Amino acid sequence: EEVVWSWGQGEVRGPHCASVLENGNVLLFDNRLGEGWSRVVELDPLARKIVWEWRAPNPTDFYTKSRGSAQRLPNGNTLVAESDRGHAFEVTRSGDVVWDWWNPHRDAAGHPATIIRMQRHPPEQIEPLLRRPGS
Repeated sequence: EEVVWSWGQGEVRGPHCASVLENGNVLLFDNRLGEGWSRVVELDPLARKIVWEWRAPNPTDFYTKSRGSAQRLPNGNTLVAESDRGHAFEVTRSGDVVWDWWNPHRDAAGHPATIIRMQRHPPEQIEPLLRRPGS
């Protein structure tokens, strides 16, 4: 009465923030612990193989030792948070970065403030929060 599934030993190092996509695949953030680069991976759990991944053209340009997140958007793009560097961006299936954002806030040591997780919400959830009372 329980589902047990395991995959990734030797393939991923520090995977988390997994979500099941509409097509049944799993999207996850792979920190690549100790390797100095990270990636976002979509895997087919039945075939037990990676069907899509994004990593920076120069892999060490995208790395976070811990945290990080990935969210597949309705348009097929993926929203990614590179936590340790305070960086968020949207990437297409073909690997093009559509936009990126760098957190302007700094910690006491002058480093970019960490982004724990980034998530896109549809406008109909946000617009009521922006309305002034009585307007």
